[in-house]
Amino acid sequence: MPAITAFVITLHPRLSAFSLILWGIMAVVGGIVGQQQDKRNATHSFIWSSLGPVLYFFGLALGMFWTKQMGVGWFALEVKSTLVILPVLFWLQVRWSSNSDWINWTVRAFLWGLGIFMVWRFLLAGWLGDSALWRYDGLAGPFHPTYIAAYLTLGMFLMPHKSRWRKPFVVMAALFIGLLASKAGWLVAFALLGFMLVLFKVRTARWDVAAGVAAIALVLGGGLGDQGRMQEFMGYAMHRTALSQDEVTSDEESAAGQYEGEAMVVNKPKKVGSSGGRMQAWRASWILLKAHPFGVGTGDVVDELVRIYVLQNSDYALKIQMNPHSTYWQALVTLGWLGGVLLMLWFGGLFWDACKGNALNLGVFAAIVLIHGVFESILELQQGVVVWVFLGLLLSHQGKERLSQRPGDIDG
Repeated sequence: MPAITAFVITLHPRLSAFSLILWGIMAVVGGIVGQQQDKRNATHSFIWSSLGPVLYFFGLALGMFWTKQMGVGWFALEVKSTLVILPVLFWLQVRWSSNSDWINWTVRAFLWGLGIFMVWRFLLAGWLGDSALWRYDGLAGPFHPTYIAAYLTLGMFLMPHKSRWRKPFVVMAALFIGLLASKAGWLVAFALLGFMLVLFKVRTARWDVAAGVAAIALVLGGGLGDQGRMQEFMGYAMHRTALSQDEVTSDEESAAGQYEGEAMVVNKPKKVGSSGGRMQAWRASWILLKAHPFGVGTGDVVDELVRIYVLQNSDYALKIQMNPHSTYWQALVTLGWLGGVLLMLWFGGLFWDACKGNALNLGVFAAIVLIHGVFESILELQQGVVVWVFLGLLLSHQGKERLSQRPGDIDG
């Protein structure tokens, strides 16, 4: 069941629900009629990766006590229920498995699923002849472009060096990430490819040809899929740099005072693109946190942010009713400083355990999640919650990839 789940989560976000239900039924049946074969102690990192999401979920449940939008809050808990379900299923899997072969099979299934997904999306775009299907959300299909970019980035690192499929997979994944036109995806993928080049050079005194070609493919794909997204980001960054700090601070203080006093003003809207919209969401989140140091509750985040968007005349963020677009801001405005502590105990603890245990695969996974979490609320969609918790648990238990080994080496 872990291998089946790893396979389907790369094909469509909704398929994981069916897989987890089946896995749960089999776990219950196995617990009733089966016999535990092996009660080995789990590694420390696996224990922490299990407790981290569970504690965060109970923090969100606690946030229901001061939320106003109860329906939204209950739906959020439903979406995030796998924060508890997956640790339980993995714990049973670990205790009942007679060997660790299922781990390698699960990693292979994840990689095969990614490969099939890429081929499917490329063939579909070619068959239909629609240029929109070659980039961004058209290419990502049922997934958010940044999410699938993160999956592929991890997949490039996990692909075994011994596999004959490694070169075509890594190069195609890099090209795919470039075409997805996710700026966060570009940043993390390019950094990982650079790390792979340096790591391979240090260990073998040779350059990693696949990673080098993949870096070129990433740049090529980014150029083809960009269509002004990077120009919009640079233009916004330069514009903000040109503004004085006093002006920016004054705007934020004014909006904060109006938010707390329930006063509304209408000025000329500040038209921006996606990068500027993300900055609008972050500034609004900071204003919200200052006004509510204990958070606004599990169901009220977007509603409260929208009030601030109106005050700031943040047209982009208001139009699409943006959430904080950062996992860290999402935790902070939901549960206040408690949410930030719980999230960092989970993510930071996972990364610390990876470093302390020389678990390279887990360390790379944690770095990908930590960085992507800056730019997206990666725990707000099912395709985020299920995949990040699932992979974190899997790679935590794997714990066999040491710094003395090549990245991602798995037998076969």
